[in-house]
Amino acid sequence: MHEQAQPQWQVVLRKLFRSRWTFATLQVMDLLTTLAVFRVGAFEANPLVARLTLQFGRFGGVLVSKLFALVIALGVKRLLWVANLFYIGIVCWNIVVLIILSLKPR
Repeated sequence: MHEQAQPQWQVVLRKLFRSRWTFATLQVMDLLTTLAVFRVGAFEANPLVARLTLQFGRFGGVLVSKLFALVIALGVKRLLWVANLFYIGIVCWNIVVLIILSLKPR
């Protein structure tokens, strides 16, 4: 039996999800959206990152957590797509929180 070639969009999507550049970009987006939700009154839900923000300040703590994540990602190429999906969810959640809190009267 002859296998069908995958559609180009599937190949591109697979490469995108397995890319370290995608991971790095998502880390920057997470950093920026996290700092934005801090500005509108949200708090850090991740206990490790919350602890780091107490130690190094909001920006420093989140930045340190991003550096840890990047170091870890260097060794998990096969499962990087899982981490990328996870961080897509986090960035989307941050955007939802940002919109909700921005629309809330102060």
